[in-house]
Amino acid sequence: MKTITTILIAAGLFLGLVPTKKETVTITLTIDGLRNDSGFIMVALHNGESEFPAGEPYETQAVEAKKGAVEVIFKDVPAGDYAIAVAHDENNNEQMDFNEYGMPLEGFGFSNEAQAETGPPEFDAAAFDASEDTEEYIEIIYLGGY
Repeated sequence: MKTITTILIAAGLFLGLVPTKKETVTITLTIDGLRNDSGFIMVALHNGESEFPAGEPYETQAVEAKKGAVEVIFKDVPAGDYAIAVAHDENNNEQMDFNEYGMPLEGFGFSNEAQAETGPPEFDAAAFDASEDTEEYIEIIYLGGY
């Protein structure tokens, strides 16, 4: 009986020391390069289950704009691959504004430094691994505007 108890205790200790994959993670995002304090920063976290960036995101957040940088934290997110799209809604109309040629008038950005050349990037270009707590950085791009 002592042998079985010893084996069970040893197995429990061993299993407790073996690292396990995290089921949920925290994604901390720094958005930098904001040109003013106007409006809000809209952030969409995508998990690849819908079209990126126009489809339904996994989670969204909006924070007040602050010239310079802001931080957004997504907590208790299932571990996996994600991509982030960010827009600076300077005039609070809850949408990205475009000029007559289809060019954005407000700031935007994507995770993984994905570039918007002739349109928004694909999910795979903006995707990053969040199998553990991670920090991401996006520099806002302004092409024109008010």
